[in-house]
Amino acid sequence: MNDNELLIEKVKTQKILDDRAEHDLAKYVSDTHARIEALASRLELKLTYGTPTKKAVAA
Repeated sequence: MNDNELLIEKVKTQKILDDRAEHDLAKYVSDTHARIEALASRLELKLTYGTPTKKAVAA
C-alpha cells in the first residue's frame, strides 16, 4: 500500500480515538460528535449534519 504522510497520520489518530472508545463503535461516534460540536462552537460554525440516533447508540 502506498501511504502518504497525511493518510498515515489519519490512521494513527483513528487508532488513538478507537482505543479511547475501548473499541466501541457507538462510543466512538458519540465522542467524535461531541468533539465536532465543541470545535464548531469554538470556531463559531453552524454545522448541519445528522446526529447519532438512539438506535445507533444502542447497537
